[in-house]
Amino acid sequence: MSRKRAFAGWMALPLLLGLAGPAFADAFQPVTIRYCHGYGCKMRSPVTFSRADLANLKRILDSGKASPAAERAAISRADQWYERKAGAATGTSNDGAKDTYELFTPLSEIDCVDETVNTTTLLELVDSRGWLRHHKAGRPANRGFLIDGRYPHNTATIVEKAGGKRWVVDSWVRANAEPPDIKPLDVWKREGGRRG
Repeated sequence: MSRKRAFAGWMALPLLLGLAGPAFADAFQPVTIRYCHGYGCKMRSPVTFSRADLANLKRILDSGKASPAAERAAISRADQWYERKAGAATGTSNDGAKDTYELFTPLSEIDCVDETVNTTTLLELVDSRGWLRHHKAGRPANRGFLIDGRYPHNTATIVEKAGGKRWVVDSWVRANAEPPDIKPLDVWKREGGRRG
């Protein structure tokens, strides 16, 4: 390649970056979300994602670009990363699995309503930036009414773009920053017992 052509290529690079710049810059603008805890979103504490946090989150999700199943595994890792970050910022790192309401529930505990709002917030954040290839953020889902012998329970969902199949992303079933249940919504709807 001649020096003239190489120089012309390098000169075009700033123009290309300038054209892509606004969209790229917007996707990595720091953002502060409200993280629910204390049962029923009693507390909404701020958690800020820096540019580096967002780049890390995108890298996690990019690891799932090969297929819908790979993306669901990446969503699981992203949710675990998110819970570690938010746990450190909000004092909820020691939240246990399947916590249920008690008379004097500490504000550091998270119920399924909190988990649903938090996971949906994450999913909507990454979806709005175009970082999901095979899914989109879905509406929360619920099951159980006590009279049917099942504890009322809520969860976040994702929708597969090809075919519209709904999947749950249920982080309430495990302790903070452990892998959430990701399974078809119709399977999840049939499950549950006295503790969800």
